[in-house]
Amino acid sequence: MELTQRILTRSGCYQAGRTITPKGIMVHSTGVAQPNPEVFLRLWDDPDASACVHAIVHQGGVIQTLPWNYRAWHAGKPPKGGLSANNTHISFEILEPAGHTYQGGVMAGYDAAGNAPYFTRVYRNAVELCAFLCRLYGFDPKRDIVDHHEGCLRDIASNHADVSHWFPKHNKSMDTLRADVAALLAGAPEEEASMTQAEFNTMFATALAAWQQDQQRKTASSWAQEAWKKAKETGLFDGSAPQAPMTREQAALVFQRMGLMK
Repeated sequence: MELTQRILTRSGCYQAGRTITPKGIMVHSTGVAQPNPEVFLRLWDDPDASACVHAIVHQGGVIQTLPWNYRAWHAGKPPKGGLSANNTHISFEILEPAGHTYQGGVMAGYDAAGNAPYFTRVYRNAVELCAFLCRLYGFDPKRDIVDHHEGCLRDIASNHADVSHWFPKHNKSMDTLRADVAALLAGAPEEEASMTQAEFNTMFATALAAWQQDQQRKTASSWAQEAWKKAKETGLFDGSAPQAPMTREQAALVFQRMGLMK
């Protein structure tokens, strides 16, 4: 999995600046036959865009579009009034291949055999991204990964079919995805997992190092620059990585510096 960043700083979702404590992962697919990520990057990097996810999974890798701890717009309104997964879940969209349409919410004219190589690539990238996030946040893959359809059944998302409408066409399901993520994290033999444990460890270390370096290079957003300057001057923060997520132990240290704990 090649993990790159194209943070959608112009989107209303990013500009809102709301953060969450991630509790799990919600898997989506776009519901349109468009495999080009640039189309969605342009569409969602707009102040008037009504949707925005944390990442886009395409056949060449993964593009992170929001900081992992930002509140994304992906889950919609749960049918029974439950707490939307916007407030709890990291989200990503898997891009669908070209060539099909939708009729009544169902894929029409989808060539499963012809699209098998494409699906294999995006499925593997989705598994590896889930494993990366599970290791980063300590998620349990069998409990903390759902798709949009399952989110609706749990009353944490609106009524959508993805990805349960697509995966079975390739003899996959959310259960197989969760099992493949768990196998990857557990270091299962190569024939049982999408990649070897050594490959995963290398991928994780490389992606994490690149992400950390990117965080160090970033400056505070325009709307937070004055507050960030004061936080540095008073010693609450050391002035590095202003857009990086904060762990609980880091939060405890900040509270102590603020004199909130005795």
